[in-house]
Amino acid sequence: MSDPSDANEAAAQTSGSGKAPMAALVAPALAFGANIVAGKALASAHRAIVGRDAPSTKDTQAPLGSVIAWAAVSAAAAAVIQVAVFRAVARVLDE
Repeated sequence: MSDPSDANEAAAQTSGSGKAPMAALVAPALAFGANIVAGKALASAHRAIVGRDAPSTKDTQAPLGSVIAWAAVSAAAAAVIQVAVFRAVARVLDE
């Protein structure tokens, strides 16, 4: 069995200096903004490379493969941006 004081020490170490609530507010807002900018950049790159606009959710005439590829690329970019922003905010607030 573990000692209850071990749990208290672990909780104290993970709580840090009280900056976690700030990170929980700042990081999602920054990630949201960064994803908007990245989405516009990806759509612009798609237009430049393919010669037409990126598939829209309302475009029923777009080929399914194109829609799936666009969804995969944009979702991967959003995930990478979210991780990068959350790590950057955590690094800045830990200093």
